[in-house]
Amino acid sequence: MRDLRKGSIQGDVAIGRLSLSRAVLVVVLIANGAAPARAQSPYALDPAREAILLGGGVAGSLAALAVHNAIVPLTPDEVARLSRSDVNAFDRGATYRYSTAADEMSDWLVYGLVASPFALVMSAPVREDFRTYGTMYVETLVLTLAAAQLTKGLALRTRPYAYNPDVPPDEKSTVDVRKSFYSSHTAFAFASAVFMSLTFQAYEPESPLRPWIWAASLSVATASGVLRYTSGSHFPTDILVGAAIGSLAGFAVPALHRIGSGDFAVAPSAGSRGVQISFRVAF
Repeated sequence: MRDLRKGSIQGDVAIGRLSLSRAVLVVVLIANGAAPARAQSPYALDPAREAILLGGGVAGSLAALAVHNAIVPLTPDEVARLSRSDVNAFDRGATYRYSTAADEMSDWLVYGLVASPFALVMSAPVREDFRTYGTMYVETLVLTLAAAQLTKGLALRTRPYAYNPDVPPDEKSTVDVRKSFYSSHTAFAFASAVFMSLTFQAYEPESPLRPWIWAASLSVATASGVLRYTSGSHFPTDILVGAAIGSLAGFAVPALHRIGSGDFAVAPSAGSRGVQISFRVAF
């Protein structure tokens, strides 16, 4: 069984790779002539909007990489000075947790949730509008990845298991120990769950499966968050913030593309002060 440190690092890397692989899949399908969007599709693409969303996600991910490369691990003296009494009462319980099995299980739950929206190709409306659907999901994943990793690199919050005297010292001397806030596992889980449930509801408004998809996906996402706590990898506040930001990404990206319920306009202009870009978002 792998140790917690290795599991956390490999989990983040694997999630990033999984997101990238899904992005490549969508690009390949589009390049090979994926079915065009249906006229009655609930969503629509716009080149300027997609450039901003995807560009912002990629730029954020590159910035996060630069920030992470500058992180240094805690010194032995800093680890020795860690005290549970310095952790707020709400989060303190996490410092008593440590489970490699829970860490590994949370990885698999998140992998499944990240992949689950692609199962909706079994729905004819989604399949026929896959170009739009796939693009929106790639944007959701990229933005979720960028936000989580950039925040981790800037916040430098120590993980709960570092406060646990029962955890081997070598587990506390890695860079990953300083990446607690916020939970990227939970963010990805809720981003995928909300995206899949919301878009299925839009494509299949009469389907009796709608409430079941909401219930199932959110239940699994919640379970992944609980396992992040049980493993000692995250504080409750890390998990709650990850769930909130992931849910926001899963909701906001489809909302920006929804026909008739929102508007996203970009207007570039050139003048004496250089090139300017103005944009407007309305709901």
